[in-house]
Amino acid sequence: MIHDLNKSIYSYAKDITDDDVITFYDATKILLNGLNCIVCLESSADIQGYSNGGFRHQIYVYSEKEFNLPYVKCFLVESLNKIPFIDFDGIKVSPITNAIIDMLDNDITDTQVLYETFAEYYWNNNESYNGLVIPKHLQKKAKHYMEEGILFYEN
Repeated sequence: MIHDLNKSIYSYAKDITDDDVITFYDATKILLNGLNCIVCLESSADIQGYSNGGFRHQIYVYSEKEFNLPYVKCFLVESLNKIPFIDFDGIKVSPITNAIIDMLDNDITDTQVLYETFAEYYWNNNESYNGLVIPKHLQKKAKHYMEEGILFYEN
């Protein structure tokens, strides 16, 4: 199946449902129905409300196999049993702490999602980054987003 760069995941989901309003969560639930995977990276942040779920062409997932669907970007793993996840109303998603580390460590991450996610993490955790353990090789990069996250909602 060829990926249409003009088509968002919302358009693909709309092809399947008659719903007038489709959120990122709705689109993900519709498009991943029956697939064995864990939503990851910025898609995980979107579903959990840490970013605004803007215009997206693909849903990022960890999977043991490629799905060859234009709206799913698979990051292949040996076993999903080794990947931490939470059940978010029927969708397996990376916990936000894991999603943040994965986003920092991946060059395809939308930087706006990183800013939003760090800001939401900070405000959702009583103006603290407690509980967010960043690997040494990502600490310098994370420091920038942490500092910006504190300022994100000021003004």
